[in-house]
Amino acid sequence: MTEVAVVGGRVLDPGQGIDATTSVLIADGMIGGIGGDAPEATPLDASGLIVVPGLVDLHTHLYRGVSHYGIDADAYCLGRGVTTAVDAGSSGAQTFPGLRRYIIERARTRILAFLHVAVQGMITNLLGELEDLRWASVAQAVERAREHPDVIVGIKVRLGYQMVGDDPAPAMRLAREAADALGLPLMVHVIDMRPPISWLLPYMGRGDIVTHCFHGNPGGMLDADGRLFPEVRRARERGVRFDVGHGVGSFAYRVARSAIAQGFPPDTISSDLHAHNVDGPAYDQATTLSKLLHVGMELQEVIRATTATPAEAARQHHRIGALAPGREADLTGFELRTGHWDLPDAAGATEVVERLLVPRLVVRAGEVRRLDPDTDPTRRTTSVMDLSR
Repeated sequence: MTEVAVVGGRVLDPGQGIDATTSVLIADGMIGGIGGDAPEATPLDASGLIVVPGLVDLHTHLYRGVSHYGIDADAYCLGRGVTTAVDAGSSGAQTFPGLRRYIIERARTRILAFLHVAVQGMITNLLGELEDLRWASVAQAVERAREHPDVIVGIKVRLGYQMVGDDPAPAMRLAREAADALGLPLMVHVIDMRPPISWLLPYMGRGDIVTHCFHGNPGGMLDADGRLFPEVRRARERGVRFDVGHGVGSFAYRVARSAIAQGFPPDTISSDLHAHNVDGPAYDQATTLSKLLHVGMELQEVIRATTATPAEAARQHHRIGALAPGREADLTGFELRTGHWDLPDAAGATEVVERLLVPRLVVRAGEVRRLDPDTDPTRRTTSVMDLSR
């Protein structure tokens, strides 16, 4: 048995109520326990780091080489501290087998997927995937998801006018039908809908996910006076989850700050990382988390929103999102730096962020990667030291 003890760090696991300077034992690639003595274990020094469960990024695009959004998961997710990345609809029923064979099964990053109700998924920006509803197939989506229950965790639909035209309701009804047939969550892209968000929310129920919740375009969660629409708060009370999905145009500091001040933080924080934003404005999940710290969330809230809660949203809380004994050893070590960094949102504003979460260490199933400490996310690189064997 190979044992490693991650020592000297502040272990923060909100899902289990842990916040203490203690050790994490890794045995043969699995979590062996929190705290206690392990004299036989190889020490892994995490002094000065915040050690958390492996980050879960609920909204990414990883179908590299097929979708125009696709990026390399191991470079931009695992190499930036994310151990589980969820591809949010890059593939549909007819393109998912390739995503599984050529991306998911070859990556060190754990990859899950929301399946797009459009059979082709999100492969091009030349036209919207559901401008012509003949591209949607409820039957094929249901069949494909049932073939891959270990990976497909929900259904995805985008309802912006660029994707579905001026009337989003027909596409929404098809996606709703597929999700209901499967008993899985529905993730809905809400930016750039022609009607206001209030029309959509009655279609959504417990476990469904509104992504891009803090976008700054018309049709968002705030009224003209900056107040949260009552329908939005009622949707959360029914169990609808609200996800950040930063993206290239879907996160505004002013919206996030106002919503949080009104007692409405996001349930989950995700990057919507893809080929058009890895060089800004999103950069990576750690930078996105830092922006939510900046606009008013507490550290414990931020970590919960990228560990325990997205694990629950993807219905994977039995195996990810916590440093629980018997699970694969996935963890991330952050340095919380203070200083001044000019970081853009996705709505044209740049603000000076004074606290930055910098990933320095990531462990995926016992494989340890020490990460470049450079605070510029565009220059972060990785090196690998495998302690799982």
